[in-house]
Amino acid sequence: MRSPDHLQPKGILLNLTSMIDVVFLLIIFFLVSSNLIQQDVLIDVDLPAASNVDRITNSATGKLTINIPQSGSIYLGATPIDPQQIKPILIKHHTDNGKDAELRIRTNKNVPYHEIESLLLLATETGIWNVSFVVVEK
Repeated sequence: MRSPDHLQPKGILLNLTSMIDVVFLLIIFFLVSSNLIQQDVLIDVDLPAASNVDRITNSATGKLTINIPQSGSIYLGATPIDPQQIKPILIKHHTDNGKDAELRIRTNKNVPYHEIESLLLLATETGIWNVSFVVVEK
């Protein structure tokens, strides 16, 4: 004789669909955010060395990174820009971020100072006072 179905234990069913969705969303988030963070350092720049350095935070807001490789060309992140475009970009950056506007300069150690001086003057003209150079610690 066969026992009734309601007396037999049923297997446990777990619905993992929502957990899998969340995991995929997290993976996508971290892939996209890590790609955005690395765009500032895509340009190969031989950074100068310094023994007295202040560690800077990697806050995504209020930061603008300009790369200047040995060729002397100027890049906004990884995008090449014309030197005449720098001032409007800095003005917009200061307008968007106010006193929290930060300019980080990644320049090759062999680039002459007079090429960087114009960038520093533009930063002060546009009201950006928080300017830092990215260096390698000795």
